[in-house]
Amino acid sequence: MTTEKPKSILYDRKASREENDLIISRLDSTYQAAKLRNTLYDKPPEEFHTPVEFSWPAFWKTFIYENLPPVIFSPIAAIFLEGSFSRAWHVSQNRGLCTVSTQHAPLANIIVSWLVIYPGSWMITIALLLAHFGDSSLLKNIDSFQITLAYLCLFTRRLIISAKYGFFRPEELEKLCHPAPEWSANKTERKFIGRGWSNPEQYPGLIENEMTSAMDENDICLHGIPIQFDEKTSDILSQKEGSEIFTPKTSATQKEEISSAFLLFNIIRSVYKKNFVPPYNPILYLTMFLIIFTPMVVKFSYGVNIFGTNPLETFITVMSITGFIICFQLFFFGLVCAIDFDRRIETTNKLGDLVKYPGIKISSLFENHEDENKIFINLQKRINVFGWMNIRNVLRSFGETYLYRIESYTSILVFYSLLCVAILNLIVWTEMRHHISSVYLIVAIITCISGISIYSIFKAIKLQSLSQKHRDFIRNEIFIIEEEISEIKEKDVNDSKLEDLKAAKDLLLQVDENINFKELIYKPTTIMGYSANPGVIGSVLGLVLTGCLFAVQGFVSTGIEYDASGWFNF
Repeated sequence: MTTEKPKSILYDRKASREENDLIISRLDSTYQAAKLRNTLYDKPPEEFHTPVEFSWPAFWKTFIYENLPPVIFSPIAAIFLEGSFSRAWHVSQNRGLCTVSTQHAPLANIIVSWLVIYPGSWMITIALLLAHFGDSSLLKNIDSFQITLAYLCLFTRRLIISAKYGFFRPEELEKLCHPAPEWSANKTERKFIGRGWSNPEQYPGLIENEMTSAMDENDICLHGIPIQFDEKTSDILSQKEGSEIFTPKTSATQKEEISSAFLLFNIIRSVYKKNFVPPYNPILYLTMFLIIFTPMVVKFSYGVNIFGTNPLETFITVMSITGFIICFQLFFFGLVCAIDFDRRIETTNKLGDLVKYPGIKISSLFENHEDENKIFINLQKRINVFGWMNIRNVLRSFGETYLYRIESYTSILVFYSLLCVAILNLIVWTEMRHHISSVYLIVAIITCISGISIYSIFKAIKLQSLSQKHRDFIRNEIFIIEEEISEIKEKDVNDSKLEDLKAAKDLLLQVDENINFKELIYKPTTIMGYSANPGVIGSVLGLVLTGCLFAVQGFVSTGIEYDASGWFNF
């Protein structure tokens, strides 16, 4: 057996005011706050977070764990893949491959795993094998396509989980191999899209940790970069509470200045503290019930026994329904993708509105503020241009791990809907034995999954379009400043404002270039590996509609007809 790898300390790195003060104390000028590693040159580079990269080894390892039957085969695979019994044990507990330790998971989770998850995984797999290889004389009322579609729901869920671990940081993957509390149930929940990330306010420190990671990734210390306001606005903001780490005043701020970190933290928190899920609940439950009950209603209308006529048929049918219930998670994943894009749209809008006169209401960031005072960042000041662009860079990287996962989840759901389109064409053009309820079921799945995916893609496109919108504003600001500079020169006035305008214009030109390169070329919001734009929706809709129309043509060409019970037998 190989020796155990050293434990990672990066995941437990907590930002603190002491660290912030240390960084600021080393700054001779503001620009050094945007060169974090240079400022803390005596700190090992591995103690800073680096940009997230997808790990194919982590993806395939998880893919194996998730698709092998739990309790027996997946823990055995862990022994070979992890290289030691100790690491395999902790991986099995932390990943839920064979959960028995209350040190790794709450007792309630262990009970649910052994009563529902593990038996369900085994039984759906057994039902799939029986439907395809069992005695056909005992399965006359079973359409094998339905249990196949149910199993594909489970497979898609496993694919999503594999993608999740693919975007884990190396230090997080290493933590999974060590005993509690190196990794815990709470840390697992914080990484869930549907729990921790859907409502980060319920997980103290999650927003702060993600902001710290985003600053590390961009080599920026926003605590040392101030934003200058008028005296009244500065006085109001300096009395507001942020968090223990993100305070309005630091040793780097002057009288009329506020910390950029404090401003960004409250922009993010004002959006992420809201619960976006309830408005989507009707859609979520409607789609779930539609998938579950469509085959039942169709079978009932044709006078077919819904659960079969013998125990074997009943077992396969019940497992099919169980698999479709798992589709509930797929719909939820799709809606959470749209929700996160929504939140990113709102935070980016707020950041953009801050530089558009008269700014945004202070009450939109702080609930306890009752006046109509507003916050406005004047980009005619060089210090504000520098601060606003660095805030923007950090905001774009905020929760980057979750963003990449959400982009991949949307792509996986599109893949599943296209797979259903392919199965529909397979049924029609090969004229395989099937029940008409399967056709209705496939159409329902395609409609629901494609609809939710396209809605999520639409939100991604809207988020990406904000980069172009803000770039247009910056270019217009440059145009106006250039004219103002010319007028001041014509008046032959030599004052500090002229120099500040020139400096602000030069920085704005670079801001324009940075937004163009970083947000539109290098790291845009992507779907299926392509920059999110209206063409992506056109491509997805085109593939789905073309596939469906091709299936309709197949129905017409082959002349498929069903008997009184709804069966087609070639």
